[in-house]
Amino acid sequence: MYDRDYLMRLINQTSAVLARLLGLKEQKKPDEALEAIDEFLSKELRMRSRLALGLSDSDLLAMLSVGGVPNPEMIGTVAVFLQEEGYLLFETGRLDESLMRYEKALRLMMHVLRENGPIDGLRLEERADELAAKLAPYEVAPATRKAAWEWSERAGKYADAENMLYELYEINAVTPEEGGAFYDRLEALDDALLEKGGLPRAELRDGKRQWSKLAGEALPGEELSGEEEEREREKAE
Repeated sequence: MYDRDYLMRLINQTSAVLARLLGLKEQKKPDEALEAIDEFLSKELRMRSRLALGLSDSDLLAMLSVGGVPNPEMIGTVAVFLQEEGYLLFETGRLDESLMRYEKALRLMMHVLRENGPIDGLRLEERADELAAKLAPYEVAPATRKAAWEWSERAGKYADAENMLYELYEINAVTPEEGGAFYDRLEALDDALLEKGGLPRAELRDGKRQWSKLAGEALPGEELSGEEEEREREKAE
């Protein structure tokens, strides 16, 4: 079991390596920067990025667990360096390798933020925003799209999150219950926050009504006619 002193040292060492990477980037030494990342992960976490990419998310979280519980500091650290590797590979024209790291990093960051919240020193929220923007132009895995959806909601981009919800629905990557819970969470917010997020309450209610119809769950006091059911089935197809 890792104690707090080790985890604090891990974060401090991560910050030191990130500062070193910045210098190597400025000196146009991407290969040395990649070697520095590999060396650090191997020494501190007995992990290399190739291994992290080769494991499923659940297996990687199990490997980065303490006492059977995924450790947020270790997961966040791996995510940060996968992101940094992605930047370096993108700059050298290795797009596919870069995108693989961006996707994995975003999913890991969203796990940490969802289950534990931010970690001092890692800037996970800021980094997740950067990753979501980097990945936006590309076709990514459903699990990554779902992580981006979670991030949009967390970042207060409610209109974007609603649009992404329906995109996830189209590829069967979200359940009716998850969509319903999304609308329930937003309904509990103040009007000012909804307005700021681009989804005024009236539009939110319209969206929830539409979602309930798509999910085949009429809201209280509302029943779908046979004609409406047919229209919604045609939309879904």
